[in-house]
Amino acid sequence: MRSDDSDDPCARSRAKSGQDCCRPAVVRAYRELCERGQPDRFAFEAAVTVYRWHHPEVPPARAGDIVSGWVWNGTPH
Repeated sequence: MRSDDSDDPCARSRAKSGQDCCRPAVVRAYRELCERGQPDRFAFEAAVTVYRWHHPEVPPARAGDIVSGWVWNGTPH
């Protein structure tokens, strides 16, 4: 899905500081909604919303690709 992190501001932030930018909040939103019985799609959309709140400059489709890697594939930045 993703071959280049150059357009992911979270990856650039991690490269500079060594810390995850917003990934913990995104993954937590997804995980907690799933644990509360919400449909997977709703949890995913909420996680994308959290990501886009942190990075409104990222196009929605790209944000979805990044978040899907984190919550469905476990792919790091």
